[in-house]
Amino acid sequence: MNFHSQALINLSCFHHNFKVISEYVGENVYIIPVIKADGYGHGIVRMARELETYKNVAYLGVAHIKEGVLLRKNGIKQKILAMSCIDSFDMDMTNEFDITPVVHNIYLLKKVLDYAKKIDKQIKIHLKFDTGMARLGIRKEDVEEALTICKNNKDYIKIDGLMSHFSDSESDKDWTMVQFENFKNIIRYFEDSGFDIKYKHIANSAAILNYKKMHLNCVRPGIILYGCMPSPYMDKKLDLKPVLEIKSQLVSIHPLKKGEVISYGRTFTADRDIKVGVVAFGYADGLFRSLSNKMECIVKGVKCKNIGTICMDMFMCDLTGVDADVSDEVIIIGKDKESSITIDDLAKKSQTINHEILTNIGKSIRVQRIYLN
Repeated sequence: MNFHSQALINLSCFHHNFKVISEYVGENVYIIPVIKADGYGHGIVRMARELETYKNVAYLGVAHIKEGVLLRKNGIKQKILAMSCIDSFDMDMTNEFDITPVVHNIYLLKKVLDYAKKIDKQIKIHLKFDTGMARLGIRKEDVEEALTICKNNKDYIKIDGLMSHFSDSESDKDWTMVQFENFKNIIRYFEDSGFDIKYKHIANSAAILNYKKMHLNCVRPGIILYGCMPSPYMDKKLDLKPVLEIKSQLVSIHPLKKGEVISYGRTFTADRDIKVGVVAFGYADGLFRSLSNKMECIVKGVKCKNIGTICMDMFMCDLTGVDADVSDEVIIIGKDKESSITIDDLAKKSQTINHEILTNIGKSIRVQRIYLN
């Protein structure tokens, strides 16, 4: 395949971020690095391999069982926690590939118990509780039943962890505190009932940065592993380094006269004579069409404005005044000289979050990943 576009993934930056997070939470706090969604677009298998040597990694955090299976089939030996969308049909795979499921309702807990009895084996799980997110999690009225089932079936169910998830730890301190107190009460209830819980975790990236006391003995960093802040409005408390750069190239250069229009829908009309560069990167490669006429790219150290509607395979930019040639490098995310474009820049202009920018670009099979040490 002839790749015009490249995702440059700086592994030294990834390791730097993991180490500063580790130092921040302290040596008594385990880490569950979240590498779901293909490692936030950075490559789930490679990210897992980079984490193999760290002794403070409790689990590798994935979303789906199939992500865990992919890791196992690629030789990953670390413990894997499948955090969502587990159903009773996944139990054979969790058992075969030694993946720990997160159980988030009574129905699934009973299914896990039935399966454990069927194969006559104790199954290790994490129980997830809804403390205010109202998405996945055992609800308040079902906590007692969950405890009773686990207490009466210790030969078949081993609770290795209790967990929950914050809904607004980026900005709402009061609500986050409500959720945290709810979770602490659940932990206390289980521990007072005789359970020895190894891992207790609720802190996502924002809570890791904002609330030290909510680290408990285990945290789940996601977006900060990749050098991005959970919210552009948060204070940058850690020296995080962006892991990803996106580069493409110019495939054509041509003039556009004053009054002429360009691209689908004729959304841009030249107000002067300009020089147009066509860049081999489009919405099939992860750009949002909502960035049309809003985003910039960097050519020869100069920021160049996108003109016209972003196409499936390419977008156009105003190269006026830039001494550029066909095949020259174009930076979509990254920096050159004094110019830089961040993931947050693209997120803001497309009215989304940096998580979506990363995972959307990461889906493209046409963007060649290159890992840099």
